[in-house]
Amino acid sequence: MKHKSFAALVALAAMLPATAGAMGSEITLGQSQYTIGITGFVPVICRAELGASAVPVSSGTVQLGALQEFCNSANGYRVVADYSPSLANATLLVDGAPVALSATGSSVVSQSDKASVASHQLSLELPEGTAAASLSFRIEPL
Repeated sequence: MKHKSFAALVALAAMLPATAGAMGSEITLGQSQYTIGITGFVPVICRAELGASAVPVSSGTVQLGALQEFCNSANGYRVVADYSPSLANATLLVDGAPVALSATGSSVVSQSDKASVASHQLSLELPEGTAAASLSFRIEPL
């Protein structure tokens, strides 16, 4: 009798992978049904970092270095430059493309409609007589 019970269990175990593959995440054994589900939550993480922390102020073009962006927001993100009023007439060059810095104190530098990792070369065109100023970057998930 023990030999028959063991043989029945081995036969049942041999059928399980075929049954599981055919039914996805549900396995039915006789009258019992089992459902397996996995749920995960990934936090949104975004950061923007500029290599240069201080640059000398002079008229003309000042190299700021590379702006490194990372954001895993599925809806995308935007990077915003915040600056002091003395930079209101300056122009930020992002990979050579001009971004005018207005009197509002904030300008969008780059954006993406999906999660992304990116790097941009930044420089700042300063008009004659620009006083010392501050410039910072923040990243906003959408």
